[in-house]
Parts: sequence; C-alpha cells; structure tokens
Amino acid sequence: MNDEEIVKFFEKEEVLLSPEAVEFLKGKDDDSLLRKILEKRGQEVFISKEFIEDLIEEEKKIPLPAVEVRRASGFKPVAKEYSADLKFMEDCDVSGRCNCGGSVEDFVNLFRDRLKRTRKMLEMRVGATGMSKVTELGGFAKGREVRIIGMVTSKIVTKNGHILIELESEEGVAKVLALKSEREPERSCFEKANSLLLDEVIAVDGRASEPFVMATDIIWPDLPIRDVRVTDRDLCIAFLSDLHIGSRFFLQEHFQKMLGWLNGEAGGENGKELVGRIKYLIIAGDLVDGIGIYPEQEKELVMKDIYEQYGMLLKFLSSIPDYIEVIISPGNHDAVRRAEPQPSISKELIKADDGRMHFIGNPSFVEIEGFKTLVYHGTSLDSIIAGISGMSYQHPEKPMVELLKRRNLSPIYGENPIVPESRDYMLIEEVPDIVHMGHVHKNGYENYKGTVVINSGTWQDQTDFQLRQGHTPSPCVLPILDLRSGRINVVNFLKREAVG
Repeated sequence: MNDEEIVKFFEKEEVLLSPEAVEFLKGKDDDSLLRKILEKRGQEVFISKEFIEDLIEEEKKIPLPAVEVRRASGFKPVAKEYSADLKFMEDCDVSGRCNCGGSVEDFVNLFRDRLKRTRKMLEMRVGATGMSKVTELGGFAKGREVRIIGMVTSKIVTKNGHILIELESEEGVAKVLALKSEREPERSCFEKANSLLLDEVIAVDGRASEPFVMATDIIWPDLPIRDVRVTDRDLCIAFLSDLHIGSRFFLQEHFQKMLGWLNGEAGGENGKELVGRIKYLIIAGDLVDGIGIYPEQEKELVMKDIYEQYGMLLKFLSSIPDYIEVIISPGNHDAVRRAEPQPSISKELIKADDGRMHFIGNPSFVEIEGFKTLVYHGTSLDSIIAGISGMSYQHPEKPMVELLKRRNLSPIYGENPIVPESRDYMLIEEVPDIVHMGHVHKNGYENYKGTVVINSGTWQDQTDFQLRQGHTPSPCVLPILDLRSGRINVVNFLKREAVG
C-alpha cells in the first residue's frame, strides 16, 4: 500500500498516523495488520510508529493454545495388557551418517550403488540366466533375443511416435526402441515405456537390431506377490501425518477430539473396542508448519517461533495414553535438513523424556509386531504425480504403488533434493509389509501384492495455495490398521464416524 491508501484507510475511522508510522507501514501489503492496529488502539486517535512496533512484538508472543484432554473413567484398553514389540532398523536415524562433500564423484558413487543394488533385485525377479552385457549387443545377430539392465538416462518420442530410451550401465549405453503398435507384446511394452522415469533402473527384454534393441517387455524390480501379513495379537496401528502445528489452518479442535478419542472418549462400544486395541501411533512428518518454508508463510502462522511450535506439539504428544508407542519421523516442513534422507528431529526441539516416544529419520524401516513398516513423508510423490500419466493428488495410493514398483522412494534425480552419499538410502531393498506416507494431504489406501499402502492425509484445513490449485485435502481422517485381520478402519473426526 502507498502513503495515500494508508492514510485514507485510517481517516475513515477518524484515526491519525505519525509520518514515521505511515513510512513504516508503506509497502507491507498486509490488511490484517492495519485492522489489528484499529482493534488494539483502544481510545487512541493518534498512532505512532512505536505503538505499531510494540503491537507486532506482542503478536509474536501469542500464548500456546490450551490443550485439554482427559482420560475417560472406566476405559480399560486391551492394548495396555500387551508389551511393545518394536525393532528399529540400522538406518532409522541418519544423524551423522553423511560423509560426502557434494562432489561429482559423490553423485557418481550414489548412482553406481543404485545401479548395483537394483540390478540384484532385477536379477532375482527376471532370472540372471541369459543376461546380456551392453558391450555384447553389437556382435549379436539381428533378431536375437536379449535381456539387458540399465539406468534410464534419456527418453524421447520419435517423429513416428515410437519411444527411444537410452539405458546406461557401467559397461556402456544401449539404445532401446519401444514401438507404437496395436500388436502384442509391443503395445503393452509401449505403455510401460511411456511411464518410465529418468534415473530409474529397469530390465528390458528385446531383439537385437543394430544400433537398437527392439523392446518386447520392460521389467521393474517390483515387489513379489504375497498374502497380507496378520498376527494373533489383538492390536492396531494408527497413522498420522501433516499436523502443521503453528499454521492458522491447523484444525486443533478436531485434533483434540482425536486425542480425547484415544483416551477413551469414544462413542459407542464399537468405538471403544477399536481405540482400546491401538498400541502404536506413527506420525510421518510435517509435525509443525515450520518457519520460512515458502514465501510470505508468516502471514499464515499463529506461532512464529519454531520452539513454540514444537513446544505445542509436545503438549499434544504428552496427551496420548502412556501405553501407546509413538513413532515420529520428519517431513519437509520440519526443522531438519531439506535434502533426503533426513535425520530425526533434534531433542533440543522436542524435549521429550518419555521412553515411548521414538524419533526416526525419513525414510526409515521399523519392525512393529513383526510387520516390516516403511515410514516415508512422501515428498517425491509430487514428481511421480507430475511425471506419470494418470496420477493425481486425489488418489495418493497410486503414485505410492509406482514407487514400490521401482523399489525406490525418489527415483528421479533433481526433482527432490537428495544427499549424495555412497549408498542410496532411498532404495526399498527390504520388502515392506506396511508402507506409510503423507505429504499430499489426501487419504488413500491400497493392498499392493500383499503390502498395505496407507496415506494418512492431514490435520490442516485447505490452505490458500491449495484452493488456488484446486486441490481438496481430506483433513482429520485417522486410518487404523487391525494387525489381526489386516483390515483398515477409518475414523473421520470431522464427522466422528468410523467405516471399514
């Protein structure tokens, strides 16, 4: 706003500003501040620069909202009778792991490791017998069947509509052509080629035809087909993500309803029976809204101090019943490094001395009641949704499945910041029983080849940015996995109802 607009705004309310105050407000483009000045002026008809500065400082000291959660009398949870069965894998905390300097050689070592370890997964899937080296292709007779493995370094559509792929391995580069055709197997192969991502490692079956390999099939590392894992112990896991505490869009009232529900304030016997079996709670990142995450974020914050945000989070976590084990990983809004893998949240930020709160890195593998559980915030889902036709934010389980097919949580280099360590920690080497993500603020569920896929949505209302993008989140929906039956129950705290 310019000088004249500011003066006219206050003249309508018969309020005068000092020249210094006008100069201070000029260019701020913040109507909420002007309205706040009018609201707080009391009987004052003359506003000085010092009054405005004091008001801004006072706004920074917003007291933490009250957290009131009480344990329901007579609530006897079954889960309290069980001891926890938790095992944290070696890679659960990346603190101090990074020894790289960010050199070209570091990136080369990262991709070599990706290629080497993904090759092993592919060989187990397609069989190592008959695998051809790229350097051998030139000596093969035309039409000979070949099988090669490499990293996708280029993908272009030719003028005839075919897809030309360059596959790179340590031996060299192979040119693979996927023909646009209505005949099988070329048609299916073309569809697979169309969804290939740069930097992923694949196997290709085809026929030698110098200088190309004419592709007949494309094979991802993928997961083996298994039955959904179950256990005899009558327990459940609840899943949270994207709380965004500190944001003015954080739905505190509904979040406190959920905490009350965990403490036995459940309507009806069915609700109490379900909540009484929750032994574990996993939070997959974006615990707080953070500071300076995106331009002009401060306009959407009610807490502008990162320590206050985490202090509020700790108050909420402390309200969770003491028999529930809480597993906490960071996201892109949390106060850790932006590049993945991310270390666990510092104890300086969350001063929890409670042994049932477990802080892990992003991503991490945790074994819960024997279930191998992969926890990842899900930042790379943005690039998968943008990079593969048919993906959308309304169905996050679909891009999650695409990551499982590729056995890599961040296959596209450059789309999502990655620390170039000598080992690719984003590879999904272990076959998970459960995969939990968040980030996209939309709930989604899938059973993919025996792996339970869960996106736990958010506890933040639709932001101005999401409104402009046409993205509708699904806030305050809590998924709960029954470990004995393999069934997912969903409790909607906007409607306070549960469905299977």
